[in-house]
Amino acid sequence: MITPDLLRRPTLPVDRLPFVGRARELKALTGAVDAAQRGRGGIHLIAGEGGVGKTRLMESLRAYAAERGFTQITGRAFQVETGIPYAIFGDGFVPLLREMSAASLQLLSRGGGAELALLFPALRTGEVPQRTSDATELRPRLFDAFSQLLGSLAKKAPTLVVLENLHWADPSSIDLFHFVARSAAAHRLLLVATYSDAHRESQRGLKLLEQSLSSLDVLTRHVLAPLTRAETVEMIAKGFGEPAATIEEFADRVQARTRGNPFFIEETLKALVHSGRLRREGERWVGWATEQLSLPDSIRDALSLRYDLLSEPAQQVVQMAAVVGARVPHTLLERVTDLTPDALLSAIDDLRRERVVEEVESSVDPVYRFTHPMLQEMLYAELGRARAAAMHARIADALEEMYGATAMEHAEEIAVHFRRAESPARSGRAIRFLMAAGERAVARGSHREAAESLTAALALLESADDAAAREAVLESLGRAKHRLGDYAGAITLFTRAIAMAEARGADARVAALERRQGLAWLRRGEFLVALSHHDRGLAAALRAGDKAAEASFHLGRSAGMMDMGDGAGAERAGQLALEIAEGLGEPRLLGRVHQALQALNVWRGPSAAAVLHGQKALEFARTADDVRTMWQAEWVFGFHAGLTGDSAGTLRHIQQAAALAEQLRSPVLRIWTAEVSIEYRSGIGEWDEALGLADRTIDEARAFSQNNLLPRLLVWSGLMLCGRGEFGKAKERLDEAWHRSGADRAGDGTPLNVHHVVPAHVGLGYYHLYRRDYRTALVFAERGLAIADRTGYTVLAVHRLLPLAAEASLWLRDWDSAAAYGMRLRAAAGQLGHPLALAWADACVALERMLRGDHAGAITQLRQAADALEAIPFVEHAARLRRKLADALLTAGRSDEARAELARCHEVFRRLGAELALDEVREKMRELGMRRLGRGPGGGGLTATELKVARLVAEGRTNPQIGKALSMSPRTASTHIANIYKKLAIGSRHDLTEYVREHGL
Repeated sequence: MITPDLLRRPTLPVDRLPFVGRARELKALTGAVDAAQRGRGGIHLIAGEGGVGKTRLMESLRAYAAERGFTQITGRAFQVETGIPYAIFGDGFVPLLREMSAASLQLLSRGGGAELALLFPALRTGEVPQRTSDATELRPRLFDAFSQLLGSLAKKAPTLVVLENLHWADPSSIDLFHFVARSAAAHRLLLVATYSDAHRESQRGLKLLEQSLSSLDVLTRHVLAPLTRAETVEMIAKGFGEPAATIEEFADRVQARTRGNPFFIEETLKALVHSGRLRREGERWVGWATEQLSLPDSIRDALSLRYDLLSEPAQQVVQMAAVVGARVPHTLLERVTDLTPDALLSAIDDLRRERVVEEVESSVDPVYRFTHPMLQEMLYAELGRARAAAMHARIADALEEMYGATAMEHAEEIAVHFRRAESPARSGRAIRFLMAAGERAVARGSHREAAESLTAALALLESADDAAAREAVLESLGRAKHRLGDYAGAITLFTRAIAMAEARGADARVAALERRQGLAWLRRGEFLVALSHHDRGLAAALRAGDKAAEASFHLGRSAGMMDMGDGAGAERAGQLALEIAEGLGEPRLLGRVHQALQALNVWRGPSAAAVLHGQKALEFARTADDVRTMWQAEWVFGFHAGLTGDSAGTLRHIQQAAALAEQLRSPVLRIWTAEVSIEYRSGIGEWDEALGLADRTIDEARAFSQNNLLPRLLVWSGLMLCGRGEFGKAKERLDEAWHRSGADRAGDGTPLNVHHVVPAHVGLGYYHLYRRDYRTALVFAERGLAIADRTGYTVLAVHRLLPLAAEASLWLRDWDSAAAYGMRLRAAAGQLGHPLALAWADACVALERMLRGDHAGAITQLRQAADALEAIPFVEHAARLRRKLADALLTAGRSDEARAELARCHEVFRRLGAELALDEVREKMRELGMRRLGRGPGGGGLTATELKVARLVAEGRTNPQIGKALSMSPRTASTHIANIYKKLAIGSRHDLTEYVREHGL
C-alpha cells in the first residue's frame, strides 16, 4: 500500500541523477557559446529519441552561457499548440519583451514595434496594428522586424536562443527559425534547437529546414546516442553513491531493458525506489542483487507508474495541464479543476516536489509547465479522443470566461481547444473563434495555420444557417490557400463565394472576388483565363457604378497583358484607366496609372513617353503621400537607365528607391531594388560586390517567395559566373531560371511572362557564347528575339539579345546576318535614345571589318566602340573588344599600342576575376615577351577581395565568419576560396595559410 509518507519521501538519493555521457556534444556547444561571445554566431540542431538527454544538455548549456553574461531565451513547443502561429517563439520571447517599454521595442526592432505586436499578440496594449495592404509584404516585414530585434539584443549582450521540441513547432515558427538562422553568424547570437528524430520524416518543414541550412554551410547537427554500458554504470554509481563494482550486474539489467535511454533509466530507478525494491538500509542501498528484479518494459510504462504514484488531486491537475499546452496559468487551473484553492495548491506542491511541473516566471499569475515534455505527451496520448475532446471543451469555456470582453484578442489560443472539442452544442461559438483565429493568422502571415482554422470553421458552417459567415470564410480561406500556392483550392473557394455574392446581387462584392480569382489564375500561369475574370470583375464594377474599381480593373488588365506580351492591349487598357482617373481627379489613382504607363513605355518605347509618365507618377504620388508608387517610379527609372546604359542615372534612381524602401520598412522592395544594383555593379565591373549582393538577394527572394524576380536574379548572377569561367555553377543557375520562367514551354501556345522568358534566353545564349558554341548561342538569341519582336518589347531585344545574335553571327562568319543585327541595333538606338545600342552597333561593324581581314581599317572603330562601352560603362564587354583591338594592332604592325591594350585588358579581367579571358591575355603577353602584370608582391594575381579572404583563412576563420567580416554569404566566401586555390595551384586551407605567411600577406 502506498501511504502519503511514501509519496512525500525523496524518490532518489539526489534530486536528479548526474548528467553523464555528453562530453563531446557539450564541448562543441560551449565552444559555440565562446565563439558567439567573440562575435561569431552559429546554429546547432540537437536530435535524438525522446528521453535521450536533449533537455538536460540544454540545461547545462544555459548554465554555461549564464556564467558568461548571455541573454537567454528558451521556448518550447507542444503538440496541442501546433495551430498557433509562432507559438514556440512566443513562449520564449514574450516574457522577455513584456518587460520592455514600447519605446525600447521600437528602438530594438528599428521601428518594427507594430510588426512585433502582430507576431506576438500578447504584446499588444491597444488596437491591433493595421496590416499592410500588400499581402506579399506582410511576412517579410514581420520576419525583418524580428531579425532586427535579435540583432539588437545580440549587440547589447551575447544571446542564446534555445527552442525545444522543434518537431511540434507550428509551420510559421519553422519558417521564422529558417529566416533568422541564415544570418546568425553575423551576430553574437547562438541558436540551438532540439527535436525528436522519430518525427523528422513526418515533419516536412523541419526536414527542409535542416537540408536548407546544411546546404548553406551554417548548421551544425548533433545526434545524441543512448548511453553506453559504462555510462549507465557511472550514472547509477554516482547517483546512489555506490561503488561501480557493487551495481555493475544491476546496471547491465537496466541497460538491457532501457537500451541506455537516460530518462527511461531515471524513471525506472524512481519506480523501483517507490516500490521499495531499491531501498536504503543504514548507510547503504540494497536490492542490487535480486535476479528477478521487475523493471518497466518501456518509457511509457515507467511514466505510467510515476503517474499512478501521484495523489488523485495531482493526477487531475496534471491531466488537465497536459491538455492546456505549453504554459498553464494557475487561474485557469482554478476554473477547469474541481479542487478547492487549498487542494489545488497542495496538488501543485506534490507535482513540483516530484519534478513533474515547474513554476516559470510570470509578472501576473503563477504559470506552470512540464519539466519534461515526454510526460505531457504520454498523458495526452493516453486520454482517448472522447475524454480529450471533453477536456478541450471545458478549457475553451474557461478561457472564454477568463478573458471576458477581450476573449477575441486570444482567439487563436481559444480556437485550438474549440477545434479539438468536437462539440455540436458549442458550434456557434466555435465558428466565431475559428473565424477570428483564421483572420488573425492571415494578419500575421501564417497562412497554413489560417487554413487549418478556417477549414474547421467552414466544415461547421456547411450545416449552419449563416450564409454571410460562410461567404466570408470562403474568401478568407481562399486567400490563405492562394498564399500557400494552392491555387486550385483557392479558385474552387472563390468560385463558391462569387456564386453566393451574385445570388444576392452584390456587384461590388463580385468585383472584389473576381479580382482575387483572376490573380489566382494568373499565378497558375493561365493568363487568358485570368483576363477573363478581370473582364467579369470589370463588368460587375460597371454595374456597381464604382469608377475607381473600374480603373483598377483596367490597370490589372494592362499589367496582365504587359506580362504576356500583348503590348498594344496593355496600352489600350492603360489609356482607359487614365481617362477614368483624370475624370475622378484622385491623385493616388492618377499616380498609379501614370506609373503603369511609365513601365509599359520603358519596354515598348518611346523613352520620352516613359520619362513623361514617370515624372507625372512621382508628382501625383508625392501629392497623395503614396510612397509605394514613388518607389515603383524610381525603380522603373533605375531599371530603364540600366537597360540603356545610363550608369549615372541608374545609381541616382536606385539610391532614391533604396531610401523609399527603407521608409516603407519593406524587405521585399529592398530585394527588388537590389536587382538593379546588381546589374549596375556588374556593368561597372564590381563583380565581387555584385555576386555577393546577388547571393544574398537570391537567398532572400527564395525566403520570401519572390518568384517574379528570382529568374532574372539567377540570370544576372549566372552571366557574371560565365565571365569568370565558373560554368558549372553558372549552368545550374541558368537552368533554374529557364525552368522557373517557363521558357521550356515557349512555343507550345501557352502565354508566358515575357519579363521572365526573354532573360532566360539571354542567360543560356551567353552561356553558350562564352563556351564558344556559337551556333547554339545563336539559336537561343533568335528564339528570344522572336518573343521580343512578337510582343513589341524593343528594349528587351536591344539590351542583350541583338548584341548576342550579332556576335554569334560574326564568329560563324555569317556576315549578312551580323550586318542585319547591327543595322537593327543602330535603328533602335535612334528610336529609344539608347547609347548602349549605338555602342553595340559600332562594335558589330568594327568586328566584321576585322574578321573579314581589314585589320587596319577596323582599328579606329574598335577603339571608338570600346571607349563608348567603357564610358557607359560596360567594362567587361569593353575589355573583350580591346582584346580584339590588340590583335588588329599586332596584325597592322603597331605592337606598342597592342601591348598597351593587352595591359588594360589584363587589369580589367584580373579585377573581374574573369579567368578564361585572363589566361588568354596572359598567353598573348607571354608570346610578346611581356612581364605578367597585376600579381603584386606574392599576391598570385588575386583580386583585392580574394586577398582579404586569403588573410582571413590564414587567421583560421570559417566560411560563415569570413562572410560576416566581408559582408558576403558563406557560399560566396567558398567561391572566392575555390578561385584562390585555382590561381595559386594549392588545394587546402593549410596550404593557403602557409602561402599567406611565406609571402608576407
